[in-house]
Amino acid sequence: MRDVLDIRSTTNMVHPIWLWIDPTSRCNLACRLCYTKFSHGKLDLEPSQLEETLGRLAASDTLEVKGIHLNWRGEPLMNPRFNELLAITRRLLPDAPLQWHTNGTMLTAKRVKEILAVPYTHKIFVSLDGGNARSHDLNRGQGNFHKTMGGLRRLLDMRGDDRRFATIGVYQIDLNQTEEAYDPEFVELLGRVDDYVKVTPLLPGGAHSNVTEIGDLESDKTLYDRMLQDINPNLPVPGGSCFWAGHTLCLAPDGKVSVCVISHGRAGVVGNLFDETPEAVVDRAVAFRRMLESAGRACVGHCSTCRKPEGDVLPKHKQRGQSKLTEIA
Repeated sequence: MRDVLDIRSTTNMVHPIWLWIDPTSRCNLACRLCYTKFSHGKLDLEPSQLEETLGRLAASDTLEVKGIHLNWRGEPLMNPRFNELLAITRRLLPDAPLQWHTNGTMLTAKRVKEILAVPYTHKIFVSLDGGNARSHDLNRGQGNFHKTMGGLRRLLDMRGDDRRFATIGVYQIDLNQTEEAYDPEFVELLGRVDDYVKVTPLLPGGAHSNVTEIGDLESDKTLYDRMLQDINPNLPVPGGSCFWAGHTLCLAPDGKVSVCVISHGRAGVVGNLFDETPEAVVDRAVAFRRMLESAGRACVGHCSTCRKPEGDVLPKHKQRGQSKLTEIA
């Protein structure tokens, strides 16, 4: 833990942080496997608040933003001014890789035109479950697969071959379906995207779960209910801190900052970027990490049942005045 605390006081070194900014706490879907649904609400982030907050962060000489997710708990396009938030984020923090995820159902021609008019580089991921309507709609609701496919197609068509600003990817939740079971339209669109990421489902308790099979509809419901419970007794809770604590700032629309992406409730809030300096908030986040490292995860109520793997961003041995950063998510 000393390495993390010393980094900001060491010559020519800064503390690395990763930003998750939530344009809104609202979502237009009610996905069964959503690990953030307990924090959904009715708040939207205002462009003026974001500009002031990121301006202070960009001016800091002790912090360095290594990456930005312009989404967190809600569907970002629920905020009608999302394109303004996108432009502000990239303008004020031009060097950090910027991406955002959408369920694709709100990618109307009007919204796509607004997004593509933002003259700054960013990556758009359209998220999808499984590879066909059956697997996707079981989690996200009847009819949403075809809405998502329509949004992705519209985004690709309107972007065309001009990749100067927006690159497009698919972020697929792997439900262990064979490629032969994928919907033909999904396969076609996969051939047109710039990036393709496939991950196992993340459960509310912080663990990733491998899906063994998708059976009939009734067994599907049982499968999803079991995954939501996240009670596998054979999966131990790690002892130390995860990567996120002390390195990630998750900004809600009201300015509150949570210590990690699956944090819910007041116990995980380490400050408010609307009211405090970013350095003060990071100091508190680092102190939270120090508590995890010294007392163990089991002794910290907010993290005592979390199965996120242990991880650090700093090497165990570093030379004074040099920064050797390795991102471990």
